Amino acid sequence: MLPSEPINHHIIQNELSATDWALSEIAHELYWWVDLFNIAFFGTQPVPTPVLSFQKTTIRNLGHHTTERNAFGIRETINLNASHLNRPLWEILATLLHEMCHSWQATYGTASRSWFHNKEFQQKMFRIGILCNPEGRHTELTNPFLATLKRHGVKFNPGTDKTILIPVSANPRGESKLKKWRCPCGQIVRVGRKKLFASCDLCNKKFRQSP
Repeated sequence: MLPSEPINHHIIQNELSATDWALSEIAHELYWWVDLFNIAFFGTQPVPTPVLSFQKTTIRNLGHHTTERNAFGIRETINLNASHLNRPLWEILATLLHEMCHSWQATYGTASRSWFHNKEFQQKMFRIGILCNPEGRHTELTNPFLATLKRHGVKFNPGTDKTILIPVSANPRGESKLKKWRCPCGQIVRVGRKKLFASCDLCNKKFRQSP
């Protein structure tokens, strides 16, 4: 396994020893899976051990990997959105492995320069048993990913321990309090006010609340 920087090691040890931390149990669990995934899926190309964080981010984001140094000078981090830690363990582990695959690609391959998940990334995920589209959305989970989880005691719903199809509607959505307003020419704005006194710059007509 590639060595992590000393600061990463100290932060990880702090997380694992913080018995008064509400996320201590899941941190222990996930760091164990990081080591296992490195052995099972990355083999001779292991990824650096990341620091795991659990900050709340936008509702549509399940996780995020970065190799750029953050405000504390720490690199190689994976954030798992705290808003989605109530998901089944196999879902969280799929997200964790997805972010580890980004680390693998940044270390050994050619990472995309945007949000796009390129062919190299998709092929690596396919070999792991996680099918994803160019947007990075998981569409199907299968072996060897599911077999590895099952072998180590992860429970699935009956009949879903070989292949799990993930419907498009499963994409998490937040409940926005912003109201939609539309002008006659079709321009749309969203604001949090109950009343809006504004006109469109294109058609000079007033915006009206839209369903």
